[in-house]
Amino acid sequence: MDLRHALTDLKSKQQKDERESKEARAPLIEIFHSIQGEGRFVGAPMTFVRTATCPLRCTYCDTPNSYEAPASAPVNFGVRTMQEPNPVRASRAAELCRQVSQAAMPGLKQARVSITGGEPLVFPEFVHQFGKSARDHGARLHLETAALDPDALANCITQVDHLSADYKLPETLDKPQQKKLLLMPGTDYGTLHLKCCEIALRRGASVDVKIVLTDRVQDPSLERALETLLPVRDKILLVLQPVTPFGAVKRPLPARDLERFVAMAVRHKFDVRVVPQTHKTMNLP
Repeated sequence: MDLRHALTDLKSKQQKDERESKEARAPLIEIFHSIQGEGRFVGAPMTFVRTATCPLRCTYCDTPNSYEAPASAPVNFGVRTMQEPNPVRASRAAELCRQVSQAAMPGLKQARVSITGGEPLVFPEFVHQFGKSARDHGARLHLETAALDPDALANCITQVDHLSADYKLPETLDKPQQKKLLLMPGTDYGTLHLKCCEIALRRGASVDVKIVLTDRVQDPSLERALETLLPVRDKILLVLQPVTPFGAVKRPLPARDLERFVAMAVRHKFDVRVVPQTHKTMNLP
């Protein structure tokens, strides 16, 4: 190799290193392929990227391992699993998703990738860069979030095809989190959630609002949530999810309560579906 080629290669490597040093990173819990068990796309093959850390502590949370970032994240290719050191570059995570999708579903025409948590909007630049890379690979990006941060969502929504916004009712949060969410000075959770839905809809993303219902949920709480969402009622799918008993939740939602809650949504003229966590019944991750 002559000096000119050597210098060119060195420059290319330096440029690559510089790009990677500027690239957004996030701590991940895992990357895996499964069947979507919730919401509008229930039953669809999907690859999941789970980010670490979450500002909330929901009583029904089934991924408490996402509260803290591990040293590495397992990437499940089906026949083998590898450990990816944290934090992971956005483009690297997208490439791993592409490989996981191909390994699980070689004939899949268009992969769907869901970035979930934890709370992905803790890392908006990572979501943006990851989404761009994943969509460059031909995938469609789903974002699952509590929709607490409109500014963060605005920074990444251009790369999101579908938003699944999990509306938190106060009875489903622990007491410190209830105070933190519902007593934030100058704003309120419902307003933040509505702004996130409006941002996604303006960008052309499809939007589901999911409300998890436990046996502690009171009618006035759901009523307030429905009234808050009225400005986007005709543009979203409302998903009522009866809780799966897990952790602090010991009892399922009584059928009579579920029927009453559905009737409330119908009375407000929402397009509503009842979708439990079907992946739990199939022993899927």
